[in-house]
Amino acid sequence: MHKVFLSILIVTCWILPTSSQVNFEKGYYINNQNERIECLIKNNASRNSPTNFWYKSSESGDEIKMFIRDVREFEIYNKLKFLRVSTNIDQSSQSVNKLDKNWEPIFENKTVFVKSIIEGDGSLYSYVNGNRELFFFSIGSSDIKQLIYKRYLKERKNLRENNTFRKQLLENLLCPDFNFEKIQLVDYSKKSLKKIFNEYNTCKGHESTITDKQLGKTKFNLALRPRWNSSHTTTPNPVFESADLTMDKKQGFGLGIETEIILPINRNKWSIIAEAAYQEYNSQKSYETNNISGGITNAQITYSSIEVPLGVRYYIFLNKDIKLFLNTAYIFDFTLDNEIEFKRNDGTLIREFRFKTNGSLSGGIGLNYLNKFSLELRNSTISNRAINYSDSHFNSISIIFGYNFL
Repeated sequence: MHKVFLSILIVTCWILPTSSQVNFEKGYYINNQNERIECLIKNNASRNSPTNFWYKSSESGDEIKMFIRDVREFEIYNKLKFLRVSTNIDQSSQSVNKLDKNWEPIFENKTVFVKSIIEGDGSLYSYVNGNRELFFFSIGSSDIKQLIYKRYLKERKNLRENNTFRKQLLENLLCPDFNFEKIQLVDYSKKSLKKIFNEYNTCKGHESTITDKQLGKTKFNLALRPRWNSSHTTTPNPVFESADLTMDKKQGFGLGIETEIILPINRNKWSIIAEAAYQEYNSQKSYETNNISGGITNAQITYSSIEVPLGVRYYIFLNKDIKLFLNTAYIFDFTLDNEIEFKRNDGTLIREFRFKTNGSLSGGIGLNYLNKFSLELRNSTISNRAINYSDSHFNSISIIFGYNFL
């Protein structure tokens, strides 16, 4: 089974690069001749503002790369929209250890794609480069300009802020309800700026068009997960012959319930998983030994526990109905029943005791269909589960069927 698990991993690594076709989504771009071209645009879900993008004229068409110099605007419908703009952009570093002592922005005229956030009489845009997000605005048909905010050092380790953006808002968002006190409450953040621009458009009798759609939403899944387990124990180097806990593989069934939180990042490809699953393993073995009378040792292990894997899962979209997934988790093991017995061939007891186990690392590969059914192959003990007896280990491979009922 371990070889099967490794083979599937290799196949998965081959499939992963070929799954990129699902990133192309319906949209359009406008070229320098003001022609609008309907096409499929690759959504790479990057946080940084792009300088180029890939498109296809059809599902079977060739991938073509478009550069900022050739495109005035492009949009993936109901997802995102970018406009080309040439304007002064502050180049000041905002890293704490690189702040300068000048309150004035260091402007440089650059041509960039800005992301549309809100469109209306007052429009809001953003530009992301690394860990810094800058915001831009326009009123009516005016040019797009940066909202100015800069952190700087007045004296040694005396952090100050240039909040010129509030003055810009007060001078440009002309609404009777907007006064100095209200604008002072606005932060240089997407949430705060979206709110004030939305209020401004309402004040002007215009409906705001939200063009910065959330690419993913936090979702919760709750799944019932029965499983088939193949488990065995090993003692690689027993301290003496009659202490060997190496047992044959045993098949059994278990049952788990899994909670999954699908994160609103990278188009819902990442999730956090937590599960509670019951497993049991009972096995016995007879072998010849030289250090006890009778020359035969009968070993028996009884072991059951609640496994609690906590980890992450990554989805690869194969088509609209089927997703491949990979997950890894650390399994906390809460033992319910545990006993080891060694007996002579005549049934007399050599030794018996209870044991504890440590947690272990797991890895899984599976398919999800219609966000309802799943099938997973999981190695529950990639790093071995240590049994505190003579360096023994417990290992298990599972085939898990899942049914999401939430």
